[in-house]
Formats: sequence, C-alpha cells, structure tokens
Amino acid sequence: MSNFLIFLEKLSEHCGLRFEPEKFKGTDEYELAAKILNGINKFFYQKKATLPPEYISEFHKYWEENHEKVLSPKVNPNGECLAVATVLEDIYKNNTIKVQLNTLDLTKEEIANVRFFTAIQDFNIDVHARSNPFEFYKRHPDCFNPKKVKNNDLLVDELLNFLGAQSQRDKRKPWMLNSATLLVEKYDSSAYKINEVHDGDVAEIVKALTVEERYGFSTKKAHMFLRDMADLGVWKYRRNIEKLDVMSDKNTMRVALRTGILQFRIPLLASFLDVFCYQYSLVDSLNRGAWRKVWQEWGKISNNHRPPTPASMDYLIFRLGKIACRPNKRFCPPEKEVAEKKLESLILQDRLIFRGDRYCIFSEVCQLERKILNAPNSISIEGKTGWKSGKTSEGGGGGISS
Repeated sequence: MSNFLIFLEKLSEHCGLRFEPEKFKGTDEYELAAKILNGINKFFYQKKATLPPEYISEFHKYWEENHEKVLSPKVNPNGECLAVATVLEDIYKNNTIKVQLNTLDLTKEEIANVRFFTAIQDFNIDVHARSNPFEFYKRHPDCFNPKKVKNNDLLVDELLNFLGAQSQRDKRKPWMLNSATLLVEKYDSSAYKINEVHDGDVAEIVKALTVEERYGFSTKKAHMFLRDMADLGVWKYRRNIEKLDVMSDKNTMRVALRTGILQFRIPLLASFLDVFCYQYSLVDSLNRGAWRKVWQEWGKISNNHRPPTPASMDYLIFRLGKIACRPNKRFCPPEKEVAEKKLESLILQDRLIFRGDRYCIFSEVCQLERKILNAPNSISIEGKTGWKSGKTSEGGGGGISS
C-alpha cells in the first residue's frame, strides 16, 4: 500500500470513518490522489472570487479565526515554570550573569546612543559578534550623533558598513534617519534621556519606540535595547519592570517548548501551513509570557537571587538555545554530554549552561517526548517571497517563488 493511501487511512481514522485502501489500485489510486490534492490545493492556497479581498484562501480565513483554538496553547500547565526557576536560582545565587559588552569606559550618554542606533539594525546580523561598536564610536563619533545623522546618508552608510548590514538598505537607512530625528525632536538629541522623559516606565518607553515602524524598533528590538540599558547600568526603571521581557526568537522559543513552560496540543506546524504567520505571532507572544511567568515564579522562592527584570534572563536562555539545545543537537540524556575540550573553550558565563556532569542544566526538566520539539519559522507577509505575492487563483499554479 502506498504512503498516500496510508495517509488517507489515518485521516479517515481521525474523522471516525473507515477507509478501504484496497479498493484503489493502479490508475484508480492516481485518480483519487488527483482529486484529493486538487481539493487540498483549493482550500489552502487558491483565492475564490467570493472570498473577502484580505484573504488568499478559505484556509487563510479559517486559520485566522481558529488557529489558537486548534493549537490550544498552555503556559505553565503543570508547574514547569517553577521547576525552571528553581534551576536558574541555583545558578544565579552564585553568579552574576548579564549581557557581555565592552563599553570601554564610555559615559552613560555615549553608551545609550551607540546601543540605540545598533539595536535597530540587530536582525540577520550579529552585532555582538562583530568588532566592538563602542570602539567604532571612539573613531567615528559622528555616526552616533543624532543631529548629524538625521541629515547625512554618508554617516548612515558608514555605520551600516561597519555592522555588515548589507541587506535591506531600503529599510535600514530610513530607520537611522527617522530615529535620529526622533531623538532630536523628543529627547534633546540623547538616547540616554529617553528613560528620564518617560519617568522610568518600561511600558511607556517601549510604546514610544514602537508606535511607528519607521523608527526601526520592533517590540523585540525595543526590549533588547531596554535590557542592555539595565544590564549595563545606564538606566534604572521605576514602573512596569515586569513587562521587560526575554527576547522571543527561535532559541528562546525552542527552550520554552522543550522545558514545557509553553505547550501546545500538537507539535507546531511547518511555515508552509502557517498562512500569514498566525501561529508564529501566537508563539512569539506566548513565549515572552511564559518566560515572564518563570520570572514571577522565581520571585516566590525564599531568599531568591532573581534578576531585576525578566529580560535579564535572556542572555543565559539565548546562549543555552544556541549552544546546548540546538534543533538537531542536544547535550542531555539520552543524547550526550558536552565534550570537556568544548566546555573549556567557552567563556565562564556559557559554561554555566552545563551541570557538573556536562549535561544541559534543564536535563531533568525536559521530558523525553518534548526534547525533539522545535520553534516555528515565519514566512514574510510582504515581499517577493511573502504570502501576499504567493496567492493564486482557481486556475491553479502560482504560489511562493524563490
């Protein structure tokens, strides 16, 4: 029996129906396959004339309305957040863990301006892995001077070249120019004064930076910037500190799924089925909430050493996902322990990811069936390979192209 008929047999079982695959042999199977695949294609990817213009298919409309009910997400369903927090407490009680950036004894105002302009560019490039931007500031201070940047494309190009930010210049350059104008007009040309203007309110600062996309700050990048300002001792917050979240990316998502602080009814769908990225947006939001719950549970531990904001956990969680809990390589039973030579090559903070037996610190938290779970990917809504450009008609063909 072919794999396709086995697939139909399983679908029938889910529907409580009985499918008789032996009835379909030779050309009968291919006739059936053609009809089934045509029906699937129409439902998932073809736009009917009767659909409202904002939808690309019947599935798109269904998925928008029902994705959360289908996935049935749960945060901390069985107390996993406290279990994770307990592991973190054992590490943090003897160690100071925070973002590793050499600020070269710059003033707080200089640090804020450098991190402000580099934070908005921090996607698809690794700012931290490149030459120190604070060192670059000492040689090229004008690249971080809002008054000079806002009207000077050459200074913007100079900084982007240093960062290796070659892609999407059509977005990156306006971000620099617009955000420099924002600093000049609202914050006396100083990123350092953002915290003062908003009276140390985390929620208000994030809102001010993300209210317009033209500034280049997504929610994730805004939280990353605020985290760095706290970890580097530049700002102190007065309100809504609990809303400064762990940055949601594939690494922190993967660790959340495998530790079980965030759970779904099924393993997450591949991006091809997540039309318009509703699943991805849901996971992104709930992942931040799950880590915030860990931080809250951590506060219930007596004499705890919890960091000042949820975002302050980000360094360890991100590095754990990057080093110890990768998509297809894990350092936990029944997999394997990290090699001694590899462990010795890591900086001190990264070594804390592993226990004394050289297994990941969450080895006892992650259940076996969850250790294979992976984070979702996202397909762009806009652009040449986005969902909008991928829609097709009842004439068939079309779809997302490379």
